Amino acid sequence: MINVSRAILHPKLSQSIQLFRKSGAWVKGRFEQVENPLTMQGVVSPAKPQDIEMIPEGDRVGGEIAIFTTGEVFVTSDSGTSDEVSWNGERYKIYAVQPYRDYGYYKSIAVRKDSR
Repeated sequence: MINVSRAILHPKLSQSIQLFRKSGAWVKGRFEQVENPLTMQGVVSPAKPQDIEMIPEGDRVGGEIAIFTTGEVFVTSDSGTSDEVSWNGERYKIYAVQPYRDYGYYKSIAVRKDSR
């Protein structure tokens, strides 16, 4: 297998990505969530049309992005909430992750959060 992580981390292609991961605990019957900022290196680009097709029409807000990282990124599951990314002054929620571990990277599709 070809490991493409070197290309994703190449200084001419990669950039610093601010990732926000949520965790929490039950305190006195209420769930208190804490947002933990993380920094990753990777490549961010506009999402391709076939990437956007994975997102239900009602969740498409325009400006979807594709994020390529060597570190794992999480989407909503029974055990947690999706990671979020800050890029170019906007906040995006991770919608889908394709784990290409055999090739050394993760491809994530993120949707811009509604700023209303």
